[in-house]
Amino acid sequence: MAGNQDVSSKLKDTLDLAARSFETEKSDGYYALQEDLEELETAARKSFQNHEDCKSLVSKLEKGAALSGDEMDTLKLMMIGDADYYLKYDDDFERSEGELKKIIDEIGKLQAGNLDVDGLMHLRVLCREASSVAVPTAHYLEQKERVRKFEEATKDGIDGETGKALANIVRSILSD
Repeated sequence: MAGNQDVSSKLKDTLDLAARSFETEKSDGYYALQEDLEELETAARKSFQNHEDCKSLVSKLEKGAALSGDEMDTLKLMMIGDADYYLKYDDDFERSEGELKKIIDEIGKLQAGNLDVDGLMHLRVLCREASSVAVPTAHYLEQKERVRKFEEATKDGIDGETGKALANIVRSILSD
């Protein structure tokens, strides 16, 4: 089981590897960094899952007991914390959305043109570019919707039935 000490150690190793990768600018360093980042995320998830605040929350939700402000904050972190942080730190949405619109406009211009071999290759490249930009754009909007739905669903508190359903969700998050 990962504890905060394990996470801190892995964090230091990952940051050291990142510094070396940035310095050498070699693909194998970045592939190793990707692996280390995945391992660091796993260690953080395991430490989070074993945190006492998270475990005690399940019991309260199952009983339908009212949650304190801190407990509600913990529940929010468990349910949509990733989405909240993503929205807080992602500053590429407007750029991505603008880029996607620009590429779609270019695709639209091809509609009136000749789709010969050159036109078809241009269309293929534009489609790939648009697809690569559409994914993070959609992901951003999905996270925004998750946060809105959670806040809307919990604005008036949590009733007993909802508490039991949330307890099952939290339990699955803790065992994931």
